Amino acid sequence: MRNVLVAAVVAALCFACNGADQSYLEVPPTPRRAAVWVDENGLDAATSERMRAAGVDEIVVRIGGLNLAGQAPVLRFTPTAHVEGGIPVGIVLEVEGARPGLGETAAEAVWRALDNELRGKTPAEIILDTPRLSEGFDQFAESLTEVSGVSVVPLLSFEQLQEEDGLRLASVARTVVIPAFGSDGADLRGIGDLDPLPLSEKLEPLVGVDVRVRLAVVLSPRTDPAIEGPGDDLDPLTEVATVSTASILDRTFTFDRALTWSGRSWKPGDTLALRWVDAAKLQAALKEIHRLAMPEVAGWDLVSLPPEERSLGLGRDTLLRYLEGEGPEPSIEIRAERDGRNLRVFLANTGPFVTAVTNHGNWVQVSVEDGWIQARDSGSFDGLRLGNSVNGEWRESDLDRFNAVRFTEVYLGPGEHLDSGSVRLPSTRTRALIGWHLTLSDGSSVSGRLVR
Repeated sequence: MRNVLVAAVVAALCFACNGADQSYLEVPPTPRRAAVWVDENGLDAATSERMRAAGVDEIVVRIGGLNLAGQAPVLRFTPTAHVEGGIPVGIVLEVEGARPGLGETAAEAVWRALDNELRGKTPAEIILDTPRLSEGFDQFAESLTEVSGVSVVPLLSFEQLQEEDGLRLASVARTVVIPAFGSDGADLRGIGDLDPLPLSEKLEPLVGVDVRVRLAVVLSPRTDPAIEGPGDDLDPLTEVATVSTASILDRTFTFDRALTWSGRSWKPGDTLALRWVDAAKLQAALKEIHRLAMPEVAGWDLVSLPPEERSLGLGRDTLLRYLEGEGPEPSIEIRAERDGRNLRVFLANTGPFVTAVTNHGNWVQVSVEDGWIQARDSGSFDGLRLGNSVNGEWRESDLDRFNAVRFTEVYLGPGEHLDSGSVRLPSTRTRALIGWHLTLSDGSSVSGRLVR
């Protein structure tokens, strides 16, 4: 059987070489790799195995800074995160003082210090985060690769790619990490560079250059004013604050009532601007990365693995469940209970994924085809809107007669359960049409309909 298989393969290759089918001669595309950065808390074996099973190819840890301003390089090491499990680990150095004239001698000194700090463990790669480049820095990076035997990957911003020094460094390294999505200023620099240009135009200097890109998505939230720690869930904010899209970030909350949130006391009139990444935003970023035709995509970096207790944005378990194939939409269960002419609707999000924060995009609607209904209480929903549904189109109304009511929710959080106020139908024989529409942060929606 083995000889038969070998003969078949040889015959197929000969057939291809004769020009009948050139597909056998094509070079397969290089696989795209997923890297996840972790903070100083490191990674335990169980989470590492779960991430590996979910398709994570590499863990990245920051180990300190490198100052190249003087005659001798100075490395400043921070406590190194302990990473358990079998996933390869890359390291990040933040570089300052890059100057002309750096070369093999400086590279050898840096590698000796690194090798000593790592105690002989060879990293999967060395990422150099260099906010300011200098002429000839590409020669230093190339020399560091040669003396270490480890790939040196620069982290460059979109604006640095427009510069000759940045483009030359990218060409030497052949692979670069570029912060591209998420909260600018929260964990990596340069995400907002060259906005509002699309991703393909921001990367245009690399088109036709033999460079592969890894696009980084910053998962860490950002607030103004800043808060301590990872942040609490958004749901309490929507209950005591007015939400506006007129914001220096994504949303601004103006407090109507006092609240203690994320370790800080907020009083009426205070404002809080927020930017965060949930599963829908992450999926939108990954879709845009996958659509990029040129330059070639080497993969993506997620920065950083959320702490287990995070509630603002993606929590750790929610991220892992997304990587395992769940989401990004909420898991909706909806039911209606009737008692004669009275009807109530119950909505539950049984999963960890959430909706967008919106004043108008999340609702459950009850309508009738004939007659008028009555409703005055929003129940545990945030709001109640009265109107008329005509051929499926909603029209707001402040009249006493209306055939539809919408129960609105600014934000549907993980595991949240809601119940509407009572809706009084025209008769016990009236059919009630129940529809729902929930908006995700990427602009998509989840909707459905049932009849009671």
